[in-house]
Amino acid sequence: MPAYALPGTEVGPRRARTLGIGAVVIVLLIVIVWQALPDSRPADDIRVALLATHVGAGVAPGTDVRLDGVRVGSVASVAIVGPGRQRIGLDLQGSQLFGLTDALTVDYAPGNLFGITALQLNSVNGGKPLTDGSTIDLSGRDPDRVRDATLAALLESTGQLTDDVLTPKLTELLRRTSHDINAFTPLLQAIGTTARSYTETRQLPPSFLLDQYGSALNGVPALLAGAAELLHSDLTNQQLQTKQDIQRFSEMFDKVKTLMLPAATDTLYTAQKYFQGFLPIATAILDQVSGAVSAPERSEGELSELLARLGTAFHDSPSGPVLNARVDLDVVPGLAGPLSALLAHQPGAGAR
Repeated sequence: MPAYALPGTEVGPRRARTLGIGAVVIVLLIVIVWQALPDSRPADDIRVALLATHVGAGVAPGTDVRLDGVRVGSVASVAIVGPGRQRIGLDLQGSQLFGLTDALTVDYAPGNLFGITALQLNSVNGGKPLTDGSTIDLSGRDPDRVRDATLAALLESTGQLTDDVLTPKLTELLRRTSHDINAFTPLLQAIGTTARSYTETRQLPPSFLLDQYGSALNGVPALLAGAAELLHSDLTNQQLQTKQDIQRFSEMFDKVKTLMLPAATDTLYTAQKYFQGFLPIATAILDQVSGAVSAPERSEGELSELLARLGTAFHDSPSGPVLNARVDLDVVPGLAGPLSALLAHQPGAGAR
């Protein structure tokens, strides 16, 4: 049996050559038909190429391409075209682009809750409408037109934040800030206590209080004028014209500082030591006195009326104030006669 023959078959040399030539011809026909047939893409599809300096993590052939959140195509290819330059081929639906131009911007962003990357196209005013075969260079003078917001980029930025910001220096800064804020705690407590005390004890409206406090400003001009006159009198005082007078004046203040003030301080400390126990008693007495006046307005009116009546009940005389009094002695003839004779001899005297 020949070497090329198989047991149980009728293949001979001639038939084997015929089968081989037929198989080669069929393969050649298939290749020619595949290359010769026109492109079978839908008429609505266009192919666009993007040139970028980097490609987001997860961008590969088949990645969804979205316009304002709506899928309008997919990534056809990703290839390197030079140092630091990548070419991204896109298959897009022309009818869904709605005037998208070559001034677009690109975002590599998660397309769903699982973080799978999608290529997001953003419309920008200006530029030329996209056509089949357009090439958009995003790696030139406007690299900010490409933004990487993928999940990997977010995790990387979070790691950089942790490494660069959350450092011992930040901890020390926070500790110092907390310490400095604690130093203001007494001041804030004092302000709060003052406001609370004012709220609890206020009995008059704020408008009245502000009016009364503002009335104190009426004395400011007189105070300033008096201070100016005092300074002027010091400069023009005849008693301070000589060096001896100025020396005696300085000695007076030295004695006030070295003798008078220490003695006054010792006196106050001694009074505090021996009389501080009387302060609660004085406070209790004043509380009782203030409690006895139930209606201050009425008491003020009655006291004013009493003082006015006392003022009209006396009149001035050479010997001092005299009470205005009139005595009716007609019912006592024994006293009326002698008193009338006595008063008749006093000039300017009348029956009082």
